[in-house]
Amino acid sequence: MSRKNLKRNFLVGISSISLATMLAFSFNVTSQACEVMPFEEVAESEGIQPRSPIIEWRFKIEDGKLYRRLYNYTDQCWVGEWELYT
Repeated sequence: MSRKNLKRNFLVGISSISLATMLAFSFNVTSQACEVMPFEEVAESEGIQPRSPIIEWRFKIEDGKLYRRLYNYTDQCWVGEWELYT
């Protein structure tokens, strides 16, 4: 290749890269945050029912001692008895 062809190829390459860069930065990309709904509202609106019960510990202090007991939030009832928590 001659020196003239190398120079021409170099200028064409640089021009192509410059044009591609200008086109890429000319497009506006906008994004918006979507509103987050609590699970209970989504479940009621879409008819989703949880398959497993939601069971968590409840705590109380009696005579300076900490006790715990499982509570089923799905059925709204106690599971088991109060036990001393160490």
